[in-house]
Amino acid sequence: MGAARIAALGLIGPALLMAACNSSATAAQAPCHSWLPAIGSTAATLPSGSGILVFDRLDDATGSDATWMWSGSCWSEEPAFGGHPVFGPALASDPSTKSVVAYGGWDATASDAYVALYQTWQFRSGAWSQVLGAGPRLAGPTAIDDPRLGGVFMIGADSDTEETWLLTNAGWQELHPEHSPSSRLGASLGIDPATGDPIAFGGFRIPKDAMTNTWRWTGSDWQLQTAATDQRLPVSGLVVADRHSLWLLANAPYSNQVEIWRWSAGTWAPVNTTMPGPRLLGFGAAFDGHEILVFGGLDETPGTGGKLSTAEWAWNGKSWHRIH
Repeated sequence: MGAARIAALGLIGPALLMAACNSSATAAQAPCHSWLPAIGSTAATLPSGSGILVFDRLDDATGSDATWMWSGSCWSEEPAFGGHPVFGPALASDPSTKSVVAYGGWDATASDAYVALYQTWQFRSGAWSQVLGAGPRLAGPTAIDDPRLGGVFMIGADSDTEETWLLTNAGWQELHPEHSPSSRLGASLGIDPATGDPIAFGGFRIPKDAMTNTWRWTGSDWQLQTAATDQRLPVSGLVVADRHSLWLLANAPYSNQVEIWRWSAGTWAPVNTTMPGPRLLGFGAAFDGHEILVFGGLDETPGTGGKLSTAEWAWNGKSWHRIH
């Protein structure tokens, strides 16, 4: 495993993945596969609104990156990415083109963990293709589908501030808000179903200065959410929206229990659950059209020794349950 990826693991919290899946495939169904150990996963809901696409580099010995799809019950392996080896790109659904867009990420072949790449790719009809034309040059980007703006909404770091960009059928367009979050890598971004506003949480500055503030995009400007300053907020987490709410999934201090926070009235509120969530470090998460899938990472259950997790868990908006 390359030094660059080991260094980046501690900073961007990638998912180290090994997922088991339902083996009861029939001839009419795509076969289910077990997911091999991987590092640096990113995930997005499919353009259809059902299922998840995951992009991941399996190991440093391969020349391409793997593409996996979650159907709601099992994994299937899709055609591999054919561009320059990369990990940690921004990944977002683009329903207007029926594709999933991947932008940027870190050069998986570089000896330095912070060599950013700036290419844009689309996964459509079972294949990857590069999107040509001028685009942003952002490090540590994150992206989502923004139905209100009609494209892929993305933020990422330049030298001083977060730049804000939109990808539509006309190409990349930089937006110029009056206010912007300070420059950071690996922020998490989600759409608040109640308002349609993009919400950005967290991120970090090199070497490991964690950001815990929350910003809301109004449609033309970024606003700092001053109410979202609870001292109990996690130092990092994944923002994921389902059809009804925006959730923050993060590790509890010391135990690495996955805690749930809900975005409501301009702040994050902790959610108490009757069944505790899994104990995972470096997990991935995305909405599969039915519930939020939590997958991969290191199993931090006492006595496991921090082994790669082979389970999938789901959050249905009220409780946790284990799938496999």
